[in-house]
Amino acid sequence: MSRRELNSEDTKIDQREMPDTAAERDEGDVVLVDTSLANRDYYDELAFNEEPVTIRLQPSSDANAIARFMVMVNGKGAEVFKNGRWYEITWLPVGEVITIKRKYLEVIARTKIDSIRTPSMEALGEHPDNRPTRNTTSVHSFSVLQDKNPRGADWLTDLLRRNF
Repeated sequence: MSRRELNSEDTKIDQREMPDTAAERDEGDVVLVDTSLANRDYYDELAFNEEPVTIRLQPSSDANAIARFMVMVNGKGAEVFKNGRWYEITWLPVGEVITIKRKYLEVIARTKIDSIRTPSMEALGEHPDNRPTRNTTSVHSFSVLQDKNPRGADWLTDLLRRNF
């Protein structure tokens, strides 16, 4: 990873198109999982996700901003490295520099919300063209201060860019 900090807000999230037909709306969002990984690749991915990364959850300027952010993987709270050992905590502090395992960073990076807005238009005839728009945004911004794995920056940028 480069020497400069990587901020989640620097990566643009790909936006999905709104479905045009009822059939497209009924399909839903399907995520295909790559099952072709060999066992060695699978174990390498598991090891990659257990690596430590140093981050800071950015404070919000919202008047009702949260002071802690809940992060869990398979029902287990985030593991934070402090004073030479790993501690399990569910609520990560906002605005503090912390070291967590990469799998918890993945949860933070994937936490996104879709806002759908339908413009109000005057009815023009029997079938008005009221096309809704969708906007995907991150729930919480963060900065990665240290990631010793050279794959880390590309992995995170790809993860932040995805809209699912």
